[in-house]
Amino acid sequence: MVKFSIPAVAVALGAGVSSTYAFAPVANTGARSAAASSAPLFMSSVAAPEQSPLAPLTVWGDRIPDIIESQNELKSRKMDFAPTIKSSDLGLASDDKEGQLAYVREHAMEIKQQMVDNGAVIFREFDLMKEQEGFVKFYEALGMKTCLDPLHSVSARPTVDGDKNSPVYEAVNKESRKNFFIGMHNEFVGTRAPRAAAFVCFKAAEEGGEFLIADGRQIFRDLKTDLVERLYNRNIRYSVMELPFFGWVDNFPEFVRPTAMGALKGLVSAAINAKVDFSVDMQWGEAG
Repeated sequence: MVKFSIPAVAVALGAGVSSTYAFAPVANTGARSAAASSAPLFMSSVAAPEQSPLAPLTVWGDRIPDIIESQNELKSRKMDFAPTIKSSDLGLASDDKEGQLAYVREHAMEIKQQMVDNGAVIFREFDLMKEQEGFVKFYEALGMKTCLDPLHSVSARPTVDGDKNSPVYEAVNKESRKNFFIGMHNEFVGTRAPRAAAFVCFKAAEEGGEFLIADGRQIFRDLKTDLVERLYNRNIRYSVMELPFFGWVDNFPEFVRPTAMGALKGLVSAAINAKVDFSVDMQWGEAG
């Protein structure tokens, strides 16, 4: 696990303020048409002007035939996680925004390969990303495709500048969530998941404010073997919410109840899945 305080920018693979996008590992070409600007062409400039595209569908891997063998193989490998790129190490002043942008553009493929190999890359001393305009230039120079937040349909995260079509989102920062600790999690929501994301802080917290990132490979490697086996081989269902206001169905005659419960389950499932891409499966439960 890496714990660091802002100012810093973290670019994480299929992992503050975040911008959500998919990978676009396309090398910059030397020749460009006369009509093209000096900046490379990215999805944000060719997508529909009104709105970014939806986040890509979640891609699940094939079932692992022997999960313990996979864990043992991982234990034998040396893994590096989240290398840091500092502006001063590159011979650039922290306020040399043009130099920083040129570096990111020139080394985009190398940086993205580091993300693939190491899970994340941390940038420090880069004034370029301290404001939204520079942050946008940064991820466009890196060659990442913008997309909508997977939670955009429920407006869980506001955009930084208030533009509903902006790809730069605030963290979930609602008053109702202030007493909840958001632990380590993957950057995906149900059926949709950006392939990569960048996180930045434009305004540091007065107290605390550390941003945590963890290497899922190391977590998998370090879990107890029997726990890994039980988790992987059992079907686990997560209960994320309860809808306690259907008790009136119990007042129906017993022969009517199954039909009513089936109809209600279908209606509620359809309504929720039409609103969010969670692939929710509703289950009736008895109190007690």
